Amino acid sequence: RRWPGMRFRTRVLHVPDAGRVRARDALRALQAEAARHGAEVRHETPVTHLAVRGDDEVAVTTATGTLTARRVVVTAGAWTQRLLGGLLPLPRLVVTEEQPAHFRPLAEDLAWPSFNHRPDPGAPEDAYWLAPVYGMLTPGEGVKAGFHRAGPVVDPDARSYAPEPGRAAALRRYARQWLPGVDPDAAEPVSCTYTSTDTEDFVLDRVGPLVVGAGFSGHGFKFTPAVGRVLADLVEGRPAPAPFRLAR
Repeated sequence: RRWPGMRFRTRVLHVPDAGRVRARDALRALQAEAARHGAEVRHETPVTHLAVRGDDEVAVTTATGTLTARRVVVTAGAWTQRLLGGLLPLPRLVVTEEQPAHFRPLAEDLAWPSFNHRPDPGAPEDAYWLAPVYGMLTPGEGVKAGFHRAGPVVDPDARSYAPEPGRAAALRRYARQWLPGVDPDAAEPVSCTYTSTDTEDFVLDRVGPLVVGAGFSGHGFKFTPAVGRVLADLVEGRPAPAPFRLAR
């Protein structure tokens, strides 16, 4: 309801610091637990080709040799189409380069929530927003803020990583208006990719010996435990949840 002289501008969703999962710590914990159960973690070992040889055999070609497996789980992000195109009926996957930034806090003892912030529809003062904004504190790097799914389509192997001036200026303007506890002119740009489906629904399914997790549209990491459970179920022969199935 709009009262005379009052305008409800935005909805800001946030969680306290205690509710956060640090990405770096989570990855280390997950890899350590996988290794404890017998997994071998290989960094800097790109997979260049997959070949299905039967219902229970896939050849996985890497830069250092070829492996064979009864089941292969592919969660390759921006490279999903390149690895699985022609092997699975993938939906359209659009890879974009997103450019958030870390802003320097003005004080080290400020408490920062994680937030999702939407512009006020039709408000002329919000016309510079490229999309809804998300953000959180990144310890040691600053307060991260970025426009959600607002970047250009890119080839993941041909990114310049250079910040685009217009998007960077819009983000600094946002920080100046809405993040009074940071220096809006002290921003370190970040380059990352989104791999999005048209509906922003995830892709979680299995065809033969191949299991795929893709199209997380910028939301995948926070659902890692749930996604991992579904992928494990698919490996073991359980059906995919209906909303995430591939078109047959």
